[in-house]
Amino acid sequence: MAGGNKQVDGLRLHELASYDILDTPAETEFDDIVRVASETCGMPVSLISLLDGERQWFKAETGFGRNETPLSQSICAYTVQQDDVFEIEDLTLDARTSDNPLVTGGPEVRFYAGAPLRTADGVALGALCVLDTKPNKLTPSQAFVLRTLAHQVMTTLELRRSLRQRRETDRRNTAILESALDYAIVSLDLAGMVTSWSPGAERILGWDEAEMRGKPAHVFFTDEDVANGVPEQEMALALLSGRGADERWHVRKDGSRFWANGEMMPLRDEHDRHEGFLKILRDRTEQRNAAAKEQADAAFMRGVLSSSADCIKVLDPDARLTFMNEGGLAVMEADDFNKVKGCDWTGFWKGRAQMDAKAAFWAALAGGTGHFQAPAETLKGTAKWWDVQVTPIRGADGRPERLLVVSRDVTAQRASEQRIVESEKRWRGLFEGMQEGFFSGEIIRNANGKATDYRFVEINPAFAAQSGLPVDTVGRTVREAIPDIPGWLIETYARVVDTGTPEVFEISVPQLGRVFEVRAYREAENRFAAMFIDVSDRKQAETRRAALAELGDRLRNSEDAGEIACVAAEILGRTLGLSHAGYGAVDHDRETIAVGDGWTAPGIPGIGGVHSFRDYGSYIENLKSGHAVIIDDVANDARTANDAEALAAIHVCSLLNLPLMEHGRFVALLFALKAKPYAWTGEEISFANNIADRTRAALARIEAEERQRTLNLELSHRMKNMLAMVQSIATQTMRTATDLNAAKDVLAGRLIALNKSHDLLLGGEIGSAPIETLIESALQTHRDNPGRFVLKGPTFTIGSKAAMSLSLMLHELATNAAKYGALSTAQGKVSVEWTLREGGGEPHCALRWLEQGGPVVKAPTRSGFGSRLIGRGLAGNFGGEVDLSYPATGVMCTIDAPLRGLQAEDAPATSR
Repeated sequence: MAGGNKQVDGLRLHELASYDILDTPAETEFDDIVRVASETCGMPVSLISLLDGERQWFKAETGFGRNETPLSQSICAYTVQQDDVFEIEDLTLDARTSDNPLVTGGPEVRFYAGAPLRTADGVALGALCVLDTKPNKLTPSQAFVLRTLAHQVMTTLELRRSLRQRRETDRRNTAILESALDYAIVSLDLAGMVTSWSPGAERILGWDEAEMRGKPAHVFFTDEDVANGVPEQEMALALLSGRGADERWHVRKDGSRFWANGEMMPLRDEHDRHEGFLKILRDRTEQRNAAAKEQADAAFMRGVLSSSADCIKVLDPDARLTFMNEGGLAVMEADDFNKVKGCDWTGFWKGRAQMDAKAAFWAALAGGTGHFQAPAETLKGTAKWWDVQVTPIRGADGRPERLLVVSRDVTAQRASEQRIVESEKRWRGLFEGMQEGFFSGEIIRNANGKATDYRFVEINPAFAAQSGLPVDTVGRTVREAIPDIPGWLIETYARVVDTGTPEVFEISVPQLGRVFEVRAYREAENRFAAMFIDVSDRKQAETRRAALAELGDRLRNSEDAGEIACVAAEILGRTLGLSHAGYGAVDHDRETIAVGDGWTAPGIPGIGGVHSFRDYGSYIENLKSGHAVIIDDVANDARTANDAEALAAIHVCSLLNLPLMEHGRFVALLFALKAKPYAWTGEEISFANNIADRTRAALARIEAEERQRTLNLELSHRMKNMLAMVQSIATQTMRTATDLNAAKDVLAGRLIALNKSHDLLLGGEIGSAPIETLIESALQTHRDNPGRFVLKGPTFTIGSKAAMSLSLMLHELATNAAKYGALSTAQGKVSVEWTLREGGGEPHCALRWLEQGGPVVKAPTRSGFGSRLIGRGLAGNFGGEVDLSYPATGVMCTIDAPLRGLQAEDAPATSR
């Protein structure tokens, strides 16, 4: 038995008690109903079953032989849960009833159909049912009769209760009559004159009680029925059998007709004497029209089937064709059914389609339904696709006797579906693979029609990636996904929907660091679509181009190196959103950088001062070799991980260092720093390189202009000094010369030495030259073999003040050696050695000229110009002391001078 509901069961018991029907004797009107139900439905058993507590009690039964059974055996308990006729074609096959003793034992019922007995309040008291000992199925007409008789049972129960209550109290009777508005309840006297008229009669028929009292009931019968004596026949039938039931047309006061379910019963007094009749009518026009429509629809469907273009076939149990409709013959391109009659239907199919056809056939033959789609050729060889359904046609015993096959030509539909699938696949691939973000939304409005929100209808992966929203955001509103969404954006989309005019605008999303160009258009009623094109790179490129143009404008006329560095740092930091930016001078050997007035983001302390590179990582060697250092996250890079805290202390988590090189040395650095980890893009690195190049070019311009000014002053000063020295050399040479030719040769040699010294100075840095280079240049004209001179000493530079004097001194020593000393013989050689030492609290240089392998040396009897030039004239130019001696083995000259004197530069001419 189906599970009960205590509340529903309680209502049922309460209602049953109000009818006072349980355990009452048999009554003709109820017995007639079960007989009519049994005969109409062709079933041996019919019951009026009322569910009472733990039992079902039968008010009337035919063919069953019992007046009650336990509720656990009740099949009607399932019917009361339904709203209409409930049937089980084979009780042995239904899990709810297969184990029921009424099914497994006597009387071994196999079929059940029941209509619920519901009160006007919808409470199901039980059921009017029919049973059979074999599987069966109601026809629509039988179901209609069963339903109508169930209504009649309830009508009878209602009348029975009404009559009982009327006998109990007139007030109760009046209340019942007034509440039965769906029924026209009319009492008649023995002559058929109206004695009472219910409110339901007034509502249904139109006349009020005052108008009808004393009038014959003939007024609401049709003229045809009156002429045929139908009112009198109903009264006679009521007297004869206790009630007279009919369904026919009746007439209202306004002359309109309505179809009514009517019943007439005799009225008896307390002595059981006949005193009149009770006529009950219920307007069933709507139900009759529905039934008529159902019949018309059925007739229409029969016509449709006969003219259907579908191929409708009937098969015997061996799958042989026994019938095919005319439309089917046409679609199958068959001229005559006799050509295919008796053929095996499954033989029309090939390959996998034949397997599907056989499976569908056997499924239907087993009582189920077979369905498949497959290709097959018509009888003329035309290839088509078919949608096929196979259903059983059951015999009287409920078993499939034949099979109905409906084959529909779906060739065009399948081709269309395939095109749609392919189109959808292409569109979906485009939609999901497109780089641009796309979504569609539905505007949400308040009661005043103002747009307050929108709901995501569809979004593609690109938009999900751009916005950070998951793809399953579809179905949610934007305010749910992004609570702080600006109102103007919702208003813009609403305007696009309202006006139908597309709009293009930009959205900046600082949280993502992106800028999007949005193209919005109306998609449908109250719907819009928007395409998001990421223009961040374009915007950033425009910003960088503007920044470079600004840098060029501001550096073009600047003459101050400090200002240039500050401008470059400011533009670099502002454009790339840095924490620090700057241009600093580098000490290559000490591995430090001097940071001046760089640029620092607001709210962050500056980092000006001298910093050691090795305090912040191990990448100095990269910079020294001229390679840029680019680190996205200092905590995750092996070069900076150990010093990440030191970098974080100055608000650096990501860095971009661009070294500037001069003659292979690391001399300056452009740095760009960020306070958070950041992935540097190629465009940003290129921009920073551009800033570095332009900044270095501006600084180089200033340096070149300054160097040119210094060089001009130096050349002017040198020219004056040169002329003075030439004048002095010429005067001294001519003064001590014995003849003009000798004076000419000596003077030429000295001027050549002076010229080489001057060339040497101009070939190196302005105002200085390496000492070894200077010595080699001064002795070059006397180097006739590789071993002639031995030079040895540390490297340092000689300033312009001492360079010419030292060059002339060496020239004089070499000239004398060539005339009289070691350079006058093939075996002779000269050793020039110099050393650095501390003396008098400052470094000194001691340079020694020593001749070897020449003729025996004799000290001169008098001091010539060369000796004076060496001893007094030149050494004083750099604060040195000269010791010239003449041992027999070779001339030796020692020069001792403070290093600062040797490295001093001539003061510019403007200071003299």
